[in-house]
Amino acid sequence: MKTHSTVAPRTATIERDEVRREGRAIQQRSTQQRSGIVAAGATAVLAIALAACTPGASSVPLPSVAFPSVNASAVASAVAGAALTALDAVDASITANTSATGLTADEAASLKDLSTGARTALQTGDTTAARTAIDNLSTKVAGFAAKLNTDAGRQLTAAIAALKAALPAS
Repeated sequence: MKTHSTVAPRTATIERDEVRREGRAIQQRSTQQRSGIVAAGATAVLAIALAACTPGASSVPLPSVAFPSVNASAVASAVAGAALTALDAVDASITANTSATGLTADEAASLKDLSTGARTALQTGDTTAARTAIDNLSTKVAGFAAKLNTDAGRQLTAAIAALKAALPAS
């Protein structure tokens, strides 16, 4: 006949002093014994890793690591892309400043011509010509400072400063 053991309460702990079915007592390992086993295992893993890294330990040659080369035209294209985006903001600011109290149509057209020259130079990869065109654009805008004392004028000045910052250092 089977006897049932009582149900353990919810806060029960496992008693390790029980006897196994085979009749052997369950042995508890102390914390020192466990840490010693872990340390021995870690030492063994480290020794295997060091042996594997030693030259001549393996007949398999290690693959050489080749880093991809940086495509200079891709870098120039990314820089030109940032400068072209800034140039779009300059063009939008020129258009925003063309009004009865701001730039005249002729003044805006001359600024747009300089902007187009800078855009062409950036698209062809000629950063020296682009820098010259942007410097000329900046100088011409500075000459219109009296007409550009509005918020839109300050935006144009800020857009040109951002455009200069987007160009690579020469």
